Amino acid sequence: MHFLNPQALWLLAVLPPLGVLAVWFAFKRKDQFIKDFGEARLVNRNSSHLEAGRYWLKGISVLIAAAALILAVARPAFEKGYTEIPVGTVDVIAIVDVSRSMAVQDYKGGLTEETDYKGGTRLDMARKLIIDDVVPALKYNRLGVVSYAGEANPQAFLSDDLPALKWVLRRALTIGSAPGEGSELGKAFNLAFELFDLDSDNNHRKVIVLLSDGGNDAGLEALNDIVKQLRERNIELVIAGLGKTTASAIPVSQLPQQDRDQFRGQEWYQVDGEVAMSALEENTLLWLKNATGARYVRVVNSSDFHIGNLLGRIEVKRKKGEQEVFFYPLLLAVVFFGFAVFAPRERKEKVDGDEGGSGANNLGNRIFKR
Repeated sequence: MHFLNPQALWLLAVLPPLGVLAVWFAFKRKDQFIKDFGEARLVNRNSSHLEAGRYWLKGISVLIAAAALILAVARPAFEKGYTEIPVGTVDVIAIVDVSRSMAVQDYKGGLTEETDYKGGTRLDMARKLIIDDVVPALKYNRLGVVSYAGEANPQAFLSDDLPALKWVLRRALTIGSAPGEGSELGKAFNLAFELFDLDSDNNHRKVIVLLSDGGNDAGLEALNDIVKQLRERNIELVIAGLGKTTASAIPVSQLPQQDRDQFRGQEWYQVDGEVAMSALEENTLLWLKNATGARYVRVVNSSDFHIGNLLGRIEVKRKKGEQEVFFYPLLLAVVFFGFAVFAPRERKEKVDGDEGGSGANNLGNRIFKR
């Protein structure tokens, strides 16, 4: 057995002198009362007193109760099994394409059971994968989010406040949440590297999860720099290819308000008077996979993507489990305090009511009891 609050045990050292002092004070108080009431010789002759043994019995009861109360405050505990405490050693940044092509409803009907993803767009699928797969796999680790279109935007810095990140993902990660036209993949990766430099410890595992339909306006030089940086920084890459390989139109209803105002009355987004079509472009994504040794998944259904296996090597510390038993000394304290307060002051004696004057004598004795 050990104590979780052992400092409280120092109070046990002062209990014995305090107990002796309390009994001595009770005796002195009784003598002083007798002197104040009348002549000690007459009062002692006509009154019954609490026996000395009972003084000591009550004092010892209070002493035991106080000692038990101190033990309860010290929180006694026994070792029981082991508890595994995950240690946050993995930092993940999700890079999410939020350009207009991510508004294509390639997953319409496949996500209708989830109210947060009822649009069925590529971005809805990206949001679902992060919230329903990446976040649960991280647990005690940290997640950051970078959105990108023509420019990169730090949607969320590295944080272990996963509920708050879910709020950001559901409400702030939208089509157009990053400024500019197109899909500048190089700027997105450079911002992710900056976030790692800002908040990630050198000894932490670093992972980037890219969720994109493959659109890219960065040149080959920018892509080569991405590969170089990933290798030098020892950052792992996971790629999720979103959308169908057959081209589809971009619905205006899924675009930001300014686009809906501009194309009011039109069903599909247009460029130079023609309906813009978009499909999953895997060339860039597969090139990154081959150049970096990344893991690539083409997401047809949400069940295709599982990052949990990648993050399975989370460091765990084992700590001996503890079972507190403070309630036993606390119960003991209550019992002995109750005994000290409610225990009879003297032994009960049988009173014979037929003896002459005995009733009056007993009444007098009860009057002078102290």
